[in-house]
Amino acid sequence: MDSKKIVSGIKWTGIEFVLNTIFKFSVQFILAKLLVPKEFGLVGMCMVFIAVSGAASELGMSAALIQKKDDDQVKMMYPTAFWSGIIWGIILYLFMSCIIGPFAAYFYGEPILIKLIAVLSLGILIKPFSLIHSVILTRALNFKKIAQIFNISALIAGATAVIGASFGIGVWALVINNVLSVGLTVPMLYINTRWKPSLEWDKEHFKQIFGFGAYSTGTSIFSTLTYNIDNLIIGKMLGSSLLGSYTLSFTLTEQVRQMISTILNKVMYPVFGKSQDDKVKLKNYFLKIVNFNSILIYPLMAFLLLFGEQVIGFFGENWKEAVLPLKILAVAMMIHLLINSFTSLIRGIGKPQLEMKIIIGLTILVLIPGLYIGILYYGLAGAACAILVNKIALVIVGITVLNREIGLTIYNIFSAVKSALIGVFFTALIICALTYVFEIKNIFILSFIFIVSYAGIIYQLEKKNLQLLLKKLL
Repeated sequence: MDSKKIVSGIKWTGIEFVLNTIFKFSVQFILAKLLVPKEFGLVGMCMVFIAVSGAASELGMSAALIQKKDDDQVKMMYPTAFWSGIIWGIILYLFMSCIIGPFAAYFYGEPILIKLIAVLSLGILIKPFSLIHSVILTRALNFKKIAQIFNISALIAGATAVIGASFGIGVWALVINNVLSVGLTVPMLYINTRWKPSLEWDKEHFKQIFGFGAYSTGTSIFSTLTYNIDNLIIGKMLGSSLLGSYTLSFTLTEQVRQMISTILNKVMYPVFGKSQDDKVKLKNYFLKIVNFNSILIYPLMAFLLLFGEQVIGFFGENWKEAVLPLKILAVAMMIHLLINSFTSLIRGIGKPQLEMKIIIGLTILVLIPGLYIGILYYGLAGAACAILVNKIALVIVGITVLNREIGLTIYNIFSAVKSALIGVFFTALIICALTYVFEIKNIFILSFIFIVSYAGIIYQLEKKNLQLLLKKLL
């Protein structure tokens, strides 16, 4: 594996992440100011079903194709994967529009969900048209093109949604943002890869792809259900307005962690697949991912813990119910980071069935009962606590599996996050001293000091690694 390609991949997925995050969060912030929690909650109710069907939409084919070592072999499989994806996408769209839409409307008591789900499901219909094109760019580690395509799509979709919201279209602004961000990528991926499907379908190729993809798809479905089951239960038990408040907390914590993790997962998944026989190399790659994720994610979560009231207050009085869940989820994300990219590594070494078993077990035994009990007695805060408990369980299981598969120990993991923990701890002490001893209350001054303090501490602790990384990137 060419280390220059890996670093270049990190660079361009990093650019994609930074710009995409700016676009998406700017859009979310603006829409949260223009809309009310109930409208966010309605889309949250839909996204439970949209996300699960989206996880099933590829049949795990992209993961299976990326994981293959032989380039010539995988190219022969492209037509079969493409046509299988198209047919499956049509079936899923009809299922979502005709069955799931009416069911969701009845389940939640919200008739508008029939129309919302029908339109949101267009993304499932459209996405298979670009499945192979995304695989081609990913296998080539051409993340520069991927970054450009997704950033342009996010910018246009977000701008259109904000304009729509300002003209009073309400919940449909959120729908437009979701559908356009998927649809706009298709023509650009076609233009940049020039790949066209031939009219052929091979039964043996389908078996090979689906043999791996079945486990990968099952894992993705249950993993997605894990991430969205809280929305399902909150929406049913507490209604759309409180679900909207919870969605904002979730966006500022879990989605931030997911987006940062996605950068390195996109780059390292092909690396895991091609290095699956070298346990020492896999271990070092994994620890490096955890190290850089901790440097980025820990300060963001610590900031939300310290300034949660001010952050939520920015969106207005309607969103005040989001403060406590926000802080609990911030702690949960810091715990999850200890095994960030764990599932990507397991998939990369060719054991998707193990990943699926872990996700199913934790969902059934920990998450679902925890959410029900937590929400029943403590509302939104109880839901956030259930997520926290599930993350702790995931870390325990993850460390056990990684120890067996690649010889990873708890000491290795804490060594990887040590610098970030020290940086966050002393930065928080400084902020608390300025707030409670010197009575400095200005959020902008405190934010500036937070950033400068953490950056200074982390640079001293990780000076060699950061200088080396910057040197390679530049």
